[in-house]
Amino acid sequence: MTDQKHTPGPWIARKTGGQGWPGQRGWAIDYNEDQEQVVDFVYEAADAKLIAASPDLLADLVTAAETLRRYEALHRAKGTTESLEKAEVNGDLAARFEQTIAKATQ
Repeated sequence: MTDQKHTPGPWIARKTGGQGWPGQRGWAIDYNEDQEQVVDFVYEAADAKLIAASPDLLADLVTAAETLRRYEALHRAKGTTESLEKAEVNGDLAARFEQTIAKATQ
């Protein structure tokens, strides 16, 4: 769905006590197991955890959008009133997911 390459997960949120960040306490987001590459520094644990989970969230959202599009096509092929209604729901949700994916990848 996207050609843009992002730093692959897993990302790790680790608490800092000012080491490497003079006078700063917060959370660093690392994108390798050696904790050498820092993506970001944030002050709130919830923000750090969300940022660290973002590669997995994006991958899951891409899979969900693709799956919804397949179900949309299957329901449209049936052609019944009920299946066409289901196709619309699947298509609308897939479109919302695709908009979010575009925000993250463009």
